[in-house]
Amino acid sequence: MKLKLTLLITIALLISSLSDSCGQDQFKVGEIVTSRGEKRSGYIIVPAGSDCEEVRIPVTVINGYEEGPVLALFAGVHGYEYPPILAMTRLSLQLDPSMVTGKVIIVHVANIPSFLKRTVYYNPFDWENFNRVFPGKIDGTSSERMAYHLTREVIDQCDYLIDNHCGDGNEDLMRYLYCTETGNEELDLKTRGLAVSFNLKVIVHETGRTKDIENSMYVSNTALLRGKPAISTEIGKLGGSDEEDVLEVMRGNYNIMKHLGILDGEPDILFESVWVEEYQIIRSEHEQGLFYPLLSRGDHVQEGELVGYLTDYFGNMLQEVKSPYDGIILYIIATPPMSEGEPMVSVGKY
Repeated sequence: MKLKLTLLITIALLISSLSDSCGQDQFKVGEIVTSRGEKRSGYIIVPAGSDCEEVRIPVTVINGYEEGPVLALFAGVHGYEYPPILAMTRLSLQLDPSMVTGKVIIVHVANIPSFLKRTVYYNPFDWENFNRVFPGKIDGTSSERMAYHLTREVIDQCDYLIDNHCGDGNEDLMRYLYCTETGNEELDLKTRGLAVSFNLKVIVHETGRTKDIENSMYVSNTALLRGKPAISTEIGKLGGSDEEDVLEVMRGNYNIMKHLGILDGEPDILFESVWVEEYQIIRSEHEQGLFYPLLSRGDHVQEGELVGYLTDYFGNMLQEVKSPYDGIILYIIATPPMSEGEPMVSVGKY
């Protein structure tokens, strides 16, 4: 009898131990629960508010068989930026848990309202720029609620983050990325490693981002202020879906996964990047008008050179747009509509 009781206790302890082990191996993002060696897709559910109905943000989680870093890949923070969105879908199909050490969280389209309504910059329910409202609020506007859930479900659970952007529907934009300096030497060194490994020709050295963790504004900055290396990339232009841009987004993100040891192999480094140490965005000073660009993305400019101008609807000159220094056009608005405070051109200096 005593032997039988001992055997039953041993079996019960073994079952409990296995159950605890399985629980520890599980990884939950939104409604998606994965164990080691699983890939699942589903949604982060953002409850309805007074300004819009429930929002379902599509996410894929690839949970590798072995422990390793957790990498978050964002796309569609601006819903009219298509190459990163298309690239994330391909990556989610190509990546298999057998290939992965650690975990990869793919946010396919972070700003679903903007994507479905085809709006440039803004969420059509609250007219907020989604990449200015992080870390969000649980009871805020539509954008703030989405940001809150993405921060809690993705940013807080990852170790590294890549926020993939491109030229919105109005932006003639060259390929580059932002590498933000925080003042934390260890964090900045790791972030620089991401920037170099992604391997775009131009890296913009960003030093002016807010240090307020309660109003971090940007996706990448939200990660950085939580001690997680992060960069923001720009590949694509004018709301297009060019295959070359999609492939370049994929190449960069594969490079990151190799750099972090999530995938086997070495990053595909094609060239040495040029660092832009300063940039300036010139904005409209007038309530509304028509913008006329005179140059294109990647053009080199001299200090004082006219790069574009703004008129009223009758052709009267409102504002001349001149380069603040010798540099390069990172992006320039290539469509006529212009409102006060909106960017017209970004010029980088190196």
